[in-house]
Amino acid sequence: MPGIQDSHDDREIALDRVGVTELAHPVAIPIREEGHQTTEGTIALFVALGSDARGAHMSRFVEALGTEPLELTPRALEATLWRLKDAMGASSAHAEIECTLFVEREAPASRSRSLMACPTVFEASLDDAFDLVRTIEVPVMTVCPCSKEASGDRAHSQRGHVAVSLRVQGRMWLEEVVEIVDASASAPVYPLLKGDDERAVIARAHDNPLFVEDLVRNVAERLDSDVRVSWYTVEAENLDSVHDHNVFAMTERSH
Repeated sequence: MPGIQDSHDDREIALDRVGVTELAHPVAIPIREEGHQTTEGTIALFVALGSDARGAHMSRFVEALGTEPLELTPRALEATLWRLKDAMGASSAHAEIECTLFVEREAPASRSRSLMACPTVFEASLDDAFDLVRTIEVPVMTVCPCSKEASGDRAHSQRGHVAVSLRVQGRMWLEEVVEIVDASASAPVYPLLKGDDERAVIARAHDNPLFVEDLVRNVAERLDSDVRVSWYTVEAENLDSVHDHNVFAMTERSH
């Protein structure tokens, strides 16, 4: 059967990205303690399409992944994009992988253990060079400095989340990013807390009231001090508990 995708297109319009999205495939996330954590990923794969080509062979995107879990390491992702570029005869290739990293939490008093879900995104590109940006979203707790100043210990608190995207030189575990965010918030968030745990978390949070601006700057300050980090963005959003709106702050920096 002739490949209609290979037919000539005379409109002379190159396309930056063509490919597949919402592709379910197992992935292996590198983790510090056990080597990797296998979970399901939602994958988008793209290549650049030349101005003279009518379409891309969609089956080749799936073939590039193979039948094993996709390792979310720089080496494995670059190899996958090279396979895709070569199979398509493309000038560039790009992958976006959404998955969930489960981080073990230990409650501060009872030492009860639980798993916290952190949405994670890997964005890998291969043009003249390989590029990888990792993003992880971490839930946090903050206490409002204004309400604490106005009412003493009866300050209102809210849950929020911090999304950190970064490029690194060398190895930096995603769990390290989670720890940076935890240390930057009024208090971490835990899936499992008992009575004594709740008291300990509330006490810690009220001893460390933060605006959303403080939260972003705290994370940025810690990333600035890490020589492995060459570029990052930090976005924080608090789900305000006493107003009918959320509050947001972000920064983007490179060094």
